[in-house]
Amino acid sequence: MSINIRELTDASAVLKAIAKHDEVGRQAFHDRYDSGETDQHYLQHGDRLYSAKAIAGAAYDFQPPPTNTPETDSSNVESHADAALRSLGFTVLSGRPTTIDGERNWRQAIWKHLSACRDVDGLVTPDDVRSVRAYGGQQGIWVDKARTKHVHPHGLGVGLKHTGTDYPDEVNDEGALYHYPTTDRRGQDEAEVEATKTAAKVKLPVFMISEQGNRRSVRLAWVTGWEDRSKLFFVTFGPEAPTRLLDKDRSDEQPFELEGSRRRRRTGTVTTRPDQARFKLEVFQRYGPVCPLSDIAVPEMIEAAHLRPDADNGTSDARNGLPLNAALHRAFDAHLFVIQPDTREILVRPQGPSLAQLGIVKTHLDGLENYPHRDALAWRYEKWLEKNKLASAKA
Repeated sequence: MSINIRELTDASAVLKAIAKHDEVGRQAFHDRYDSGETDQHYLQHGDRLYSAKAIAGAAYDFQPPPTNTPETDSSNVESHADAALRSLGFTVLSGRPTTIDGERNWRQAIWKHLSACRDVDGLVTPDDVRSVRAYGGQQGIWVDKARTKHVHPHGLGVGLKHTGTDYPDEVNDEGALYHYPTTDRRGQDEAEVEATKTAAKVKLPVFMISEQGNRRSVRLAWVTGWEDRSKLFFVTFGPEAPTRLLDKDRSDEQPFELEGSRRRRRTGTVTTRPDQARFKLEVFQRYGPVCPLSDIAVPEMIEAAHLRPDADNGTSDARNGLPLNAALHRAFDAHLFVIQPDTREILVRPQGPSLAQLGIVKTHLDGLENYPHRDALAWRYEKWLEKNKLASAKA
């Protein structure tokens, strides 16, 4: 039937259309009442978002027929739908804002919508995510440049997809380390990274999408920092933007405290450290993602080791840390070697293993742009003497 959407005059018909949408599902509803997926405007009802054009078209069918046969008006249907819905007291939002504030408000509206779409397990469908363009790619970073170029000419990062199989240990309830995309589309990868940094600089949230079988977990996330040499973003979850960006090493800007500030949480038999991701990023920012003792420079093989461990109330300050390859991190925690705090010489136990057996190729911790704090090195050195019963022998 030909319709003139400007003839929509019944608010109750709009509510019936919304109820029908919720009953049959978005796809079936759009197959019946909408053509195409070009929506730019959304009716906001409660916390849910609906295609303004599709709802208006359905509502026209639900209201009593007009007394006069309306003339067909196919021009600019979407704008007419917006006007008709607003005249009936409904809220219509633009899905293509042109300002940073508008984009921020739109993303908060998306978050409310996705939260309202969750099932009993807290998950949503892929269609829920794509219908509001919180994510639209296959993997990695979603910029949605066709939409976000209206806010910034190079686009803005919108979504980060985490498959759950790559680097699963780098995600917890508070945040994540998210690896830059590295594909054969180098120019596009770089553009996606820059668009994500730009979103962070203007305090826009992004959506962290995790696959859970055929469902999706969505978290409101903030890109809080990054480290280009290791190709890592630090992402935090929550309603508020970070107070400052961790975009470079700032560890020397504050007085050093050896104790405190580490948080641990126990769930069953597992103890987690929610700020471990941040600590790793800041260690990499201070020293680089290179093991200074073995010269291994593969970021995926490098861990952030504590001098005074968090279990001993060690601080999360990067000056209490050092990047070590995974094997040397284990050896360090087992007190098989230590760093002398004054000379920064690498020492091993009299009974071995030797430096060569450990895979240590540097006999001194030298040549670094930055060093750990002496207090942290001294604490570890005294612990090493104690564990290896060398303090009394030396006396």
